[in-house]
Parts: sequence; C-alpha cells; structure tokens
Amino acid sequence: MSMLSKRLKFLRKEKGVNQKKLGDFLGYGYSAISNYESGRNEPSLDILIKIADYFEVSTDYLLGRAINNSEEIKNIFYKIEKLPESEKIFIYDIINLCFNKAVIK
Repeated sequence: MSMLSKRLKFLRKEKGVNQKKLGDFLGYGYSAISNYESGRNEPSLDILIKIADYFEVSTDYLLGRAINNSEEIKNIFYKIEKLPESEKIFIYDIINLCFNKAVIK
C-alpha cells in the first residue's frame, strides 16, 4: 500500500467522510476512491490536487514527501490548537518522544 493510499484513507476517516461522499465531490463513484485507497489505481494530478484541497493538505503530504513547507507546518499547528487540551498534551508528548528518540540515535 502506497503512502498516498494510507494517507487518503486516514484523512477520509478522520474527517468522517465515506467513499461515496468523496467520490461525489470528485465526480467519481465510490469504487474509484476504493481503488485509490487499496493502491489498485492512482489518481491523476488534477484529482490529486482536488483531494488535497478537500482535506486542506498539500499534495506533498498526500504523496508522503517530507514536510518542508512552513505553510504546511503552520496548518498542522493550527489544527492542533483547535483540539481539546488533553489531546494537545498527548500530541506534544508524542512529538517530544519522537524528537528524543531521534536525538539518541
């Protein structure tokens, strides 16, 4: 399964959108979304951009490329700030854990 497949499925479920609704937005049937999520097919560039716009992420994020865009980082922190305090603490703990793990290596 490609990074695109994984991230598309994750974002769709996170936003509470079923395959039919996303397919309708893109002008395709739910089976097209299922095929993207399973890795059987890849969306065209136009569809990839529409998916990124729908979920308010970059195409680089969908494709699994490194986040090197300050706008994308701002977007992530903006989303974190909307969360309840307990969720923010959880995310900050995970970030610190990952950072500490990387420093040890």
